Formats: sequence, structure tokens, C-alpha cells
Amino acid sequence: MAIDVIEIEPGDEAWRVDLKVYEGVYKKDRYSVRVVDIPRPPVDWTLDQQKSAVMGYVRHEVTQHMRRGSLPPTGMQLDGEKVWEREA
Repeated sequence: MAIDVIEIEPGDEAWRVDLKVYEGVYKKDRYSVRVVDIPRPPVDWTLDQQKSAVMGYVRHEVTQHMRRGSLPPTGMQLDGEKVWEREA
């Protein structure tokens, strides 16, 4: 599976993660994912830990969409309500 993170940009309203996706029929040099409604992170987490968790969450969700054959063509928006529940 070839899903590489190009850039991750934290934000107050949403995080943006830009990916390079090359798997099967999916060939995207730049695929943007917006993660919205992210709750406050655990108080002892560093920014690097937060970025790692968001990247893992986005990779997981994009992979699930690809397996179902339902990856939107130009980008997607994810609900980040459970982003801190996954292991980074």
C-alpha cells in the first residue's frame, strides 16, 4: 500500500493532511484530506504525537475507502471525533 504523507498542517478548526496515493487504480500525486471536529488532545501529548495520531487515523480511513472502492476523486473530509482513540 502506497500512502505517503506529503504535508500535515494542524489548525484550530481542522487539520489538513496532503497525501501521495499510489495503489491499484488510485494514482494521486496530491490528495488532500481535511479532518474536522477534532477534540482537544490528551494534555500530555506533544505536537509530534498529535501529528502521528492524525496521520495514522487518516491513513486508516483512506485505506478503508480504497478497499470499498469509494475514494472521492479530489479529496475528502473526515470527522475527527475519534482521532485520539487510535494508537499512533
